[in-house]
Amino acid sequence: MKKLIFMFLLWIPLSLSAQGNCEIKEQLPLKLMKQELERNFKILKKQKPPIYYISYTYTQGEEISVKAVDGGIRDEFQKPVADVEVSLRAGNPQMDNTRALRGEYSFSYGLRPEESTLSNKNSLDFLRRFWSETQSLAKDAQEKLSRVQANVRSRAENKDKSDDFVFPPLSLYCHEEPLQTFDLQKIKDLLVAVSRLTIQEKNVLKSSFNFSVEQGHRYFVDSVGTQLKTPYAYIRLFYSLYGRGKDGLEIERFNDYNVSAEKELPSLQQLTEDVRKSVAELNALAQAAEGEAANVPVILKGRAAAVFVHEVMGHRLEGDQLKDADDGQTLSGKVGQQVISPLITITADPTLTYFNGEMLRGAYEYDDEGVKSRPVVLIENGVLRNFMMRSTPIEGFPVSNGHGRKERGYPAAARMSVLRTTASETVPYEKLEEMLLQEIKKQNKPFGFIVEDLAGGFTFTGASMPQSFKLETKMIYKVFPDGRKEVVRGLDVIGTPLVSFNRIIAAGNDDTVFNGSCGSVSGWVPQTNISPSLLFENMEFQKAEKSAFKPPVLPAPDFKQEEK
Repeated sequence: MKKLIFMFLLWIPLSLSAQGNCEIKEQLPLKLMKQELERNFKILKKQKPPIYYISYTYTQGEEISVKAVDGGIRDEFQKPVADVEVSLRAGNPQMDNTRALRGEYSFSYGLRPEESTLSNKNSLDFLRRFWSETQSLAKDAQEKLSRVQANVRSRAENKDKSDDFVFPPLSLYCHEEPLQTFDLQKIKDLLVAVSRLTIQEKNVLKSSFNFSVEQGHRYFVDSVGTQLKTPYAYIRLFYSLYGRGKDGLEIERFNDYNVSAEKELPSLQQLTEDVRKSVAELNALAQAAEGEAANVPVILKGRAAAVFVHEVMGHRLEGDQLKDADDGQTLSGKVGQQVISPLITITADPTLTYFNGEMLRGAYEYDDEGVKSRPVVLIENGVLRNFMMRSTPIEGFPVSNGHGRKERGYPAAARMSVLRTTASETVPYEKLEEMLLQEIKKQNKPFGFIVEDLAGGFTFTGASMPQSFKLETKMIYKVFPDGRKEVVRGLDVIGTPLVSFNRIIAAGNDDTVFNGSCGSVSGWVPQTNISPSLLFENMEFQKAEKSAFKPPVLPAPDFKQEEK
């Protein structure tokens, strides 16, 4: 028995990390979490079936939200966050309770958040939270393992025969940052001031101006011996303007600002200019003609291109997509092959915290499975090289590369971080528009399109559906062979991923950042996309779905009259 334990310890990779700015031994949450995990694991690993891996996470911080509507504050709150989470695996690394059940929709596996504020006076309550959750979820995991084993016996063999888990490297790291304070009255005054700009705009039927903060620290321990304390801070100001065309088509303009401190927020002058620009764009959309279905040359400008790469290719580069036999597995068996235009390279780099002075929401030091982040080249000059991986292997990719991510209360999955698209050759954006006109004339097309803004529609990755996508255009220009442009509306971009990405023929030198949050099986996670503008030989557009409702008949209340 001693020999087996010795071999097991040798097998676990070591990744003792770079020095942080605090001492692990001084962190009370880590001390208590480690103590309780070791006590429980000592018993559970001897059960039948055994619990062979456990991790504990404690998130401590605060959330702030302020929302202004129609010249006043609609909602606001500031609340503490103190969540306890337990994740565990029953069975062994070759087959455990987390395996997807073929032919069934299975989503959650032994993880849920519980609130527990820790202080020196209530450490017992803190410990009991972990104890209670571990007890409950161990039973759930063992029962799920029985279902997995029955499912394996009754279903056809999965093509991917890789293990269900690989032990993450042992890491010890402590990094802390003080919680920031905010002048909330000043921020509320800013939101109220800019929200008043839209009240008398007849095409703005609804608007909201928001400020949000999520900040604090995550504490993580596991049965491998990893102990981590890492900070997180997401500070964001954003607004949305909504309208409706005479034909019922919903129109929208949106803008956001992601910063690392209050001093980086936009000034009243800058925000005013941006809101007025958005209002002008909404007015143009309200008056614009409806676009027509077409298959024509197109430029996706930086922000639209970033969304396109994320939605259409990014999800297919998440390793979990190749693990589940019920997924379409667009890129299965294609490592080392050219899958998209040789012009394009796509990299996932969660270590990139800023780009051209802009804070990147998708950056982090360690993922939610305790694995250190690192850059990963996914596609190099069109050739598939890698996938974003968590601690669940797939064939050819036996270890995590730090992309196990989740929202609190969800199981981790392989998810995007900072996804950057680059091109081996670029041209100034003005030249890219010239090349668009040349392509329109070369193909003898009556027009092309420039898409400035895209929204996530949907992209199918399941095997039961076509491997296709449909994305909503939010700001699109029809471009004629002579260079004239006019705003149109009511079009969706459609297609299939590999065909579309192989039609990229040129790229601009205007790398653009798009920060956001992406929702998927492991909840909503902060994510960043960076891309230059991209010229496509052609792309297909279809008419968008319309609402049956028309704009309001009654005029909105007059703000100045209301003040009187």
